[in-house]
Amino acid sequence: MNILNFENYINKTILDRGHSYFLEGNVVRVYEKSENEYIFHIEGNDHYEVVVELGEEGEIKFSECDCPYDFGPVCKHEVAAYFQLFEMISPGSGKELPTKKPYKRPKLQEVLSNLPKEELIKVIMDIAQNDKTLENRLIVKYSNGDEHQELAACVNLIKTIVRKHTGREGFIKYYGARDFVNELGAVLEKAKSTKDLLLATDIALLLLKEAIGSFQYADDSGGDIGDLVAETFEAIEGISIKCKEMHQREKIFKKLLTYTENEIFDGWEDYQVDLLNICLKFSDDKRLRDQLRTKIESMLDRKTNGRKYWHESLSQILLQLIVQNGDLEEAEQFIYSHLHFSSFREKLLNKYIQEKEYHKVVELSKEGEKQDQQYRGLVSRWKKFRYTAYKSLSLIEEQQTLAKELLLHDGDLVYYEDLKELAVENQEEFYNNLKHELKMRKGWNADHLFLKLIDKENDLEELLAFVRDDPSYIESYAEKLAEHFKDETIDIYKEYIKSAADDSSNRKNYQAVCYKIKKYKKLAGKPKQLELINELMSEYRKRPAFVDELEKIK
Repeated sequence: MNILNFENYINKTILDRGHSYFLEGNVVRVYEKSENEYIFHIEGNDHYEVVVELGEEGEIKFSECDCPYDFGPVCKHEVAAYFQLFEMISPGSGKELPTKKPYKRPKLQEVLSNLPKEELIKVIMDIAQNDKTLENRLIVKYSNGDEHQELAACVNLIKTIVRKHTGREGFIKYYGARDFVNELGAVLEKAKSTKDLLLATDIALLLLKEAIGSFQYADDSGGDIGDLVAETFEAIEGISIKCKEMHQREKIFKKLLTYTENEIFDGWEDYQVDLLNICLKFSDDKRLRDQLRTKIESMLDRKTNGRKYWHESLSQILLQLIVQNGDLEEAEQFIYSHLHFSSFREKLLNKYIQEKEYHKVVELSKEGEKQDQQYRGLVSRWKKFRYTAYKSLSLIEEQQTLAKELLLHDGDLVYYEDLKELAVENQEEFYNNLKHELKMRKGWNADHLFLKLIDKENDLEELLAFVRDDPSYIESYAEKLAEHFKDETIDIYKEYIKSAADDSSNRKNYQAVCYKIKKYKKLAGKPKQLELINELMSEYRKRPAFVDELEKIK
């Protein structure tokens, strides 16, 4: 497709809509990003960006729009951009590409570098006068006031950013969250670059409060605000690590410890735990370590009805503090009293395995299976520990029983290998019996395990029968099956594609079918591919979009 004749290749409805966008002035901004690469900003129901790259002869090498349209290869915003680009590069009435390069907007740096200082200041003042956020951002970035002035500047900047992005609705929609976060990034950079580490901590905590609070007035479907919260925690941790002077470390520690009680963490206990974990960076000092322990114990006493994960996380921090105190007996007793938390049970099980106390592993695992019987994943985890113990103790019968249970439950072929090794004299019989048992079982798990098993054993006859019953697997196993059953594999593949075509209803689906046909060619060859394409074109002649896509791969 060329910029001189793109109208011939685009759906008429989309072409008309794009032309209307162009005529109505919806292309609001255009600039040349690099040689022959153009950026277009389009206004419609929302703001969209179109990127177009041209080749030497005007061919459209690349085109992309960030709108959600997915019913065809080109959207109306791209069409509007094509009309605008054609007008840019084809002045006059002719349709010949100009010999000279189209106008390229000068870079801002080039323009500003030629201005005298007084004029540059005036330009900045004029712009900032109409943009309170920019004014406050410049003050935050370049001012050198005292602690109170710097903190006040950050407060003002955050307020103006929030007002700007929440607007009259008082809410930030998902497509505006990224710009909101990008602007708040100026506060994060201030916290990172401030040499006064106490002030840097205050700025970071100020940003943390707003970032967590913004979950209440912003749609974070894209995760941008969550990323900002994570980056802010990283900045606070970096400040804590950077701080070496004893008196200053104590002040920062107390700031952080006090802040863990902030109401902003109500409903966001995971973030409270993150801040307490940063406080651990100071626990090499016994006085601070004891203060942290007292704080956590107080939290646990006051909030007995908190989430299990929160209780478990705080208990893990307490255990680290106990270990740092060097009281190993207290640490072991603490673990025993917290076995209702999976992380503590796992810690003790690993300790017993390291010490080769395998009978204790069996006992502790069974207790865990009974305690967590409503949690399938945890039960499986404890069974795997028990299996390790049986294997180490050479308890063959117990090992076989549990290995089969884990194999059928988790589909992990590691246990199949162990079982096969234990059935040294009857491996073939064992394999056939297992296949039969899986065939008798119903459900996706059994089918999936059966497939993994026959694939591993390269049982091609069973694999062919499986794919014949469920052709959706043909793409994965066609190459392997074709080595011995080429004709039947081709037939299955063809019927699979025809079924996919029958289920298709839009251009995206049609393109997916055509992709399958391209892969089919590698197996069946060009003649059979053309035969299939012609069959589909004849059968679906009333679906012009499908026929159009099929024409492209003939």
